[in-house]
Amino acid sequence: MKKAIFFISFLILCLLEQTQAQSAIKGVEKPNIVFIYMDDMGYADLSCYGAPENSTPQMDKIADKGVRFTNFYAGSNICSPSRAALLTGCYPPRASMPKVLLDTPKGLSYDLETMAEMLQKRDYATALIGKWHLGYYDEYLPLNHGFDYFYGVPHSHDLKVNGELPFYRNEEIIEKNPDNSTLTTRYTEEATKYIREHKDEPFFLYLAHNMPHTPLAVSDKFKGKSGHGLYADVMMEIDWSIGEVVKELKKQGLAKNTLVVISSDNGPSKKQGTHSGSAGPFREGKGTTFEGGHRVPGIVYMPGTIKGGQVIDDMVSQIDLYPTVAAIAGADLPDYSIDGYNIWNTLTSGEASPRKDFYYFNAKNIEAYRKGDKKVHKAHNYRGIDPDAYNDNKENGKLKVVRKKLEASVFDLSKDLGETNNLIQEEQGIFDEFVQEMKTFQQHVYQTMFKPEVKEGVAGAENTQKKKGKKKKGKKKKAKA
Repeated sequence: MKKAIFFISFLILCLLEQTQAQSAIKGVEKPNIVFIYMDDMGYADLSCYGAPENSTPQMDKIADKGVRFTNFYAGSNICSPSRAALLTGCYPPRASMPKVLLDTPKGLSYDLETMAEMLQKRDYATALIGKWHLGYYDEYLPLNHGFDYFYGVPHSHDLKVNGELPFYRNEEIIEKNPDNSTLTTRYTEEATKYIREHKDEPFFLYLAHNMPHTPLAVSDKFKGKSGHGLYADVMMEIDWSIGEVVKELKKQGLAKNTLVVISSDNGPSKKQGTHSGSAGPFREGKGTTFEGGHRVPGIVYMPGTIKGGQVIDDMVSQIDLYPTVAAIAGADLPDYSIDGYNIWNTLTSGEASPRKDFYYFNAKNIEAYRKGDKKVHKAHNYRGIDPDAYNDNKENGKLKVVRKKLEASVFDLSKDLGETNNLIQEEQGIFDEFVQEMKTFQQHVYQTMFKPEVKEGVAGAENTQKKKGKKKKGKKKKAKA
């Protein structure tokens, strides 16, 4: 009798396990996932976010039929760390990527499970079309981190190693030093082709545009079309690209079965002057821990599942997408700590965001912390711009970059989006409390962070290279809606 009861209990547990592994979306087992990620696009570079000159009717339409977030945070204020955070659900130091990779013999840790690897286990086709920037050596490229298709470049188009920028199809270099003005169109055509070819199976498409990172480049069909300069032309082409992707999803009957997320890796590169985007009301931009460096556009679209016309002011971050995708795909979360929260019910049911705070990392160190509407900065130096030293460089429009210092500060973002009114005299208690929380979390991250892969035998490398493909093993946690 006891054996029979045990067997029945075991069957019930198995059924519960199977139920938990199913998608959080009723009637949809494995929705498609499409991330469209721009490079250095500012918060106010879209019409629906207040851009006065950029024409972005496609993104505006998608936002109107989906969700537009106003407190949407990139995982970092700069490229590689932000991309690592997006794909792992972890703050950059925990995700083995505290700094941007330049000509560096390092790559994303193999011990981390990327979103692509997580979805592969659920039998998704996975593709990265565009920019990678998480390690340019062959063993660190996307096919070694869960993507079964790669079409694009290993890093930013302004970064050339030994004078060359390779363009890949999977592991094969098919071109060197591609024409930058063709990149947006090429990626768009490849992305729509990929959708057509994989319409009958679940897929994860990560479309990572190089633009509007400098040097700016635009195809002939959009050159001069905006009437507001090169940057606005580039934004027009990006908007066209996103419209083409969504149009293809509709054409193939996939729109209602596909989660589309549109965002940027960090704020605008203000030092580029007229070749830079806009952070709108926020202070500074890329490379800083002010709002202009981290707060970015965030549009989420899934007609029939996510109610259109929503503007959500709750705080969320790109690192929250990892557990959210896990939940709707019925995938397992890794056994190690991640920093994201499942925001599916915020998107679909009107529930408050589970994210109540955010840590602003600069490399391995937390420089600022937000909880509710209050934000604290520890005293730190940062690279700002000097508008009085404007240099009208036709190639990159650069302003003069100067070193600036911020004193210990407390800001109330509900009244001071520009972080100009320091309240530390009145809010010393808040400052002390937040700094202690920063210290505690910093120690926790140091104790649990992954180390990047380091290639042996290369100048600047440490002798800590791990074996290719090594994965952290252990029990998996279930993602719950």
